[in-house]
Amino acid sequence: MPEIKLPAVLVDGKNSFLVNSFEGELHTHKGVVKLEELRQKRYGDTVETHKGYKFKILPFTPSDFFKHFRRSATPIMPKDIGAIIAMTGLRPDSLVLDAGTGSGMLAAYIAYFNAYGEVVTVEKRADFARVARENFKLAGLKNIHQIVGDINEVAEGFKKEFDLIVLDMKDDHIFIPKAKELLKTGSYLVVYNPYIEPSKKAYETMKKEGFVELECFELLKNDYEFKRVGTRPVTRVWHTGFIVVGRKT
Repeated sequence: MPEIKLPAVLVDGKNSFLVNSFEGELHTHKGVVKLEELRQKRYGDTVETHKGYKFKILPFTPSDFFKHFRRSATPIMPKDIGAIIAMTGLRPDSLVLDAGTGSGMLAAYIAYFNAYGEVVTVEKRADFARVARENFKLAGLKNIHQIVGDINEVAEGFKKEFDLIVLDMKDDHIFIPKAKELLKTGSYLVVYNPYIEPSKKAYETMKKEGFVELECFELLKNDYEFKRVGTRPVTRVWHTGFIVVGRKT
């Protein structure tokens, strides 16, 4: 296995800790790890805490984005991101517009799977944009272009058509006509919203604008725990958001 490059993660069961330095100490619920010991390790090796507990050393990958990115606004969940990528047929050489960067979760995943393309992400709040910028740096993503501003104003300066546009922002329906102008024919617009009323408004607006293959749905992920006494669902938040998808003709 190759030598460790930072960032990396230390994993024990369901627990995962981000490591971004070979100096100092990492304090965990199972003891302290001296980070300098990682210099002599390889991926797949273990490192022990001062209490004798062992953590596996693994590379930092996109599966770790959701666990270790800093949070500002509530991020889109991986299950919803996966649906967006699959249902819009994202290619690895696409030009994507992400309106409403938030913590940068969606932009990061799309940028990773869009390795030969570009993601333009627009965020109105400068404090959210700063958090997202740190997350993009952590992930080593070079194909994301950040803009701080109001998408309704910023979009007037775009000269190219996009292969995919995703809206995760307030009053999303207002931008839908402009989004249609900015999309290539046959490409998709996705609107993500935690509430059904604005999702319905987005659906109706997209229908009025002539989008086809329209869908509005939510995805539920049920996690289970296995104990000696039996198996049951883990108590978690069930609803995350509604997704509206439509295709420009």
